[in-house]
Amino acid sequence: MKGQILALFCCCLLSGCAQARTVDRINIIQSMGVDLEGETMKMTASYPTYIKASQQQAEIPITAESKIMYGIFTALTTKSSQPVELGQMRTLVISEKFARNSISELADIINREFIKSSNATIVVTQQHAGSIISETSKKPPFFLSELIEQNMNHGNTPMTNYHSFVNQYYGEGQDVYLPVINKDQGLLQMDGVVVFKGDEIKLWLTGEEGLYLKFLKDKALTGTYDFMTGPKDMYSFFILRGKTDIAIAQTGKTTISLKLYIALREIPKKINIQKKDELQAVRKQIEDKLSLGIKTMLIRLQKNNADPIGFGERYRWKQRSFSENKFYKEIYPNLDFEVKTKLIILHSGVGH
Repeated sequence: MKGQILALFCCCLLSGCAQARTVDRINIIQSMGVDLEGETMKMTASYPTYIKASQQQAEIPITAESKIMYGIFTALTTKSSQPVELGQMRTLVISEKFARNSISELADIINREFIKSSNATIVVTQQHAGSIISETSKKPPFFLSELIEQNMNHGNTPMTNYHSFVNQYYGEGQDVYLPVINKDQGLLQMDGVVVFKGDEIKLWLTGEEGLYLKFLKDKALTGTYDFMTGPKDMYSFFILRGKTDIAIAQTGKTTISLKLYIALREIPKKINIQKKDELQAVRKQIEDKLSLGIKTMLIRLQKNNADPIGFGERYRWKQRSFSENKFYKEIYPNLDFEVKTKLIILHSGVGH
């Protein structure tokens, strides 16, 4: 009996301290886009609303402007018919111009937990961020977040969120990378990865290079891979799962061992995979293609002194007297990469 009374008392205390928020009396922001126009930040935000006439949900875009990051949220509230909540926000789209000029401000705001959706994703667009958000208003609710999530879970986009962004920005021995989204003929699509060095955009990775980055960063290795070996000869396969090991020796020799389980969906018609030697040749050709592609990307990153893989962090684990400046000036430029790829073909139901 005493236990029941104590539980009831605790519930009363909790309910007394909580601030009431009725779901249908607030606007829960789902996605935001931020552009920089001169010295003014322009935000376009969308929130789901129920349309009685059609008995369906739709996303409604609203815009606000301010010269400071914090002020933009206040301006957003003045244009909303109901209180604005950011706690459930899923996606933040930032324009290239904003990313080049205000990435430090964004990191500061997220680090202070002003935006509390730690699992939300940040994506960069080379177009107008507002237009990306406006485009989603024509789609079903949560379309944008689900598009990004699907590409991270099953496609070629490496996994990122607010937490990883802050960790990369403030952590030692690694650089920030963010997925890219653009609009092509009215369709939204993931379009590679952008890599930063500090507050500077250092280089843009293609969709294929984004998959290579995913191989080296994510725990769940999934995706699709296509490449041509002739005018009509294509290799295409699904990546079902995999594992990557990275070892950095004191000499600078850096070995990447990649093991992938795949399902073939297309190979050149002249190949008969029922023959063991031809199946082995297919495996070898794909392994060589992946190994070369990953190594080429790593050398490109190395030449730009950008380290989204986090080789510096891995090196720091073994060195008590780690100096980030020394690593990127003396050690990282001299790392010698060796990539070893091993394929296990689980399914080969290709059609000719």
